[in-house]
Amino acid sequence: MTAIRSSLAIQLLIPAALFGYAAFANFGMPERLQPIHGQDDLSLTSVLNGGVTVHLEKLYRDGLPHRQLAVEIIGAARYFLLGEGRRGVVAGKDGYLFTDEEFRLPADIDAYLMVSVEQIETISKTLGAKGVQLAMVPLPAKSDVYFDELEQPGASSYSEKLYGKFREKLEARGIETVDTRSVLMSARTDRQVFLKTDTHWTPAGAHAVAAAVAAQVLGEKPGHYEILEGVEERVEGDLVKYVTGGVFAPLVGLGSERVTPYHLAQKSGDQPVDDIFGNATNIPVALVGTSYSANELWSFASFLSFQSGLDVANAALVGQGPVAPMRQYLDSLENADALPQTVLWEFPVRYLTDAKLWADAPAAKEVDHAKI
Repeated sequence: MTAIRSSLAIQLLIPAALFGYAAFANFGMPERLQPIHGQDDLSLTSVLNGGVTVHLEKLYRDGLPHRQLAVEIIGAARYFLLGEGRRGVVAGKDGYLFTDEEFRLPADIDAYLMVSVEQIETISKTLGAKGVQLAMVPLPAKSDVYFDELEQPGASSYSEKLYGKFREKLEARGIETVDTRSVLMSARTDRQVFLKTDTHWTPAGAHAVAAAVAAQVLGEKPGHYEILEGVEERVEGDLVKYVTGGVFAPLVGLGSERVTPYHLAQKSGDQPVDDIFGNATNIPVALVGTSYSANELWSFASFLSFQSGLDVANAALVGQGPVAPMRQYLDSLENADALPQTVLWEFPVRYLTDAKLWADAPAAKEVDHAKI
């Protein structure tokens, strides 16, 4: 009973802090509240659908002396009371957060998809002319894999269809793809494959996909490397900032998550070999992609080498989306001393609905999601 009372007290602290702060900050500044007094519609509906809290948040952010604190308090209160975040996030059940990019649905989505397929086919032919095989590693939306954690599970149905169409059209053009969705759906039954408050996968999710890639594309030759467990780190989910921050995040169930990275070592020694460019003259596998591959915390490249027994040159980039890293990698091949046998392209399907994905300018950044 004591624990229940303590939990309730913590939960009630959020709205109490909101109104306490409002009283303190607004003392002697009534003119700052004029916009809210002037609203014509303060109905129950406007309160429940979040309209009032959005207005309040803007008012506090623009007008009060402690802006960041105000935003964090109001954001925490809105999430606690309404289960909502700001633009950029979709709040689910049980503390799950999803990027709103996964719910972006352009009217001409089929045209977007065909542009991507044609561009990828061109890149595949460019690599093929050099004797290099391209294998696609499309990653499903987190909201697709954890559809049951959405308030409206059906909202992810198009993400599933988009993933299927993407693979189908690529394979129809002779481009090999790995079915990562089936792998992650199976793996999630006994392990966490995506972080709850972050856009990214966990090392467990990365390992499951790496094993599938090795089995289908690279060939499984385990034994050359061993995988070493690193030091556990605490990760603040990149989606939490769209809800609240500071001390308020853990109070509403959005605290940091524990992640243990893994490092690769040759069995004959204990020297990690994640950075395998060195003086090598023949790299069998190159990995290109987003922060899912570039961020060593997820350990995807290490797991690929561990499962396949092959060196993997990691050319993925943080914060650049899937296209810019591939363009840079193709440019690097012009003066390369040696070429890989296989290029793996990790490609989150949520980018397929981005109108600027294939623009001539550098690819749009990952909305701060990868900067961790």
